Amino acid sequence: MQPTARHYRLAGTGLCVFVAAQIFQALCFIFWFPETQAAAEDFAVRLGWLDRTRALAVLFGIVALAVTYAVIALDRFAKAPLAALLGFTFTMFFVVFELLHRGLDFVMVSQQWANAYAAEPALHGVLAQRHEFWGSLTSAIYFPLMLSGLVAWTCFAIATWKAGPGWLRLASVAFTLNALRTLGRLLGNYTGVDWFDFLDSFTLYLVFVFLINGMLAIWLFRRAAMAEKAPALAIS
Repeated sequence: MQPTARHYRLAGTGLCVFVAAQIFQALCFIFWFPETQAAAEDFAVRLGWLDRTRALAVLFGIVALAVTYAVIALDRFAKAPLAALLGFTFTMFFVVFELLHRGLDFVMVSQQWANAYAAEPALHGVLAQRHEFWGSLTSAIYFPLMLSGLVAWTCFAIATWKAGPGWLRLASVAFTLNALRTLGRLLGNYTGVDWFDFLDSFTLYLVFVFLINGMLAIWLFRRAAMAEKAPALAIS
């Protein structure tokens, strides 16, 4: 099944929803949330409606991203079936790990632990230890998450490489850039190679998010325009 113009627009819209959630999150961290060091400071931020809105927006953006990659995989399946199938499969692993992490963070840490910390002073010590453990667990979750992403972006870079000349290579360039960024973060975070640490910069993360997803959005909306023209050319 070849995607229609509507499918491409839906995929592009999903990508825009994801980017909008990332922009909202960035604004929260830059302008509204104080820097937190201790568990007490972090729990205080998590109790606010703004942080909970941010968390739900990011969760919704990740779900929207799954729709985007489903359409891209469907688009490339006829030309590169193995790469498209592997790309989509590992993207789903990436999405599941993200939803697992973000969901637990929202329900368990932001709601249960933060509320208990505010209501029960006797639990402060225990909850501070749990907060520290959660930070370590997050680092562990991010290893399979980023590894899944690395395989997914690499497969999609291969699948989209022969999508066409010129701007039609935008998707492959975007996926290649994302794969290299993810590889650098894996090496920096889990192998002790210090000179990859700059890839964890929040500012650079935002630049990559806008650049990579911007290229993919252009590719998808241009594909939508091509799909609309195809029936007209067939009739003429």
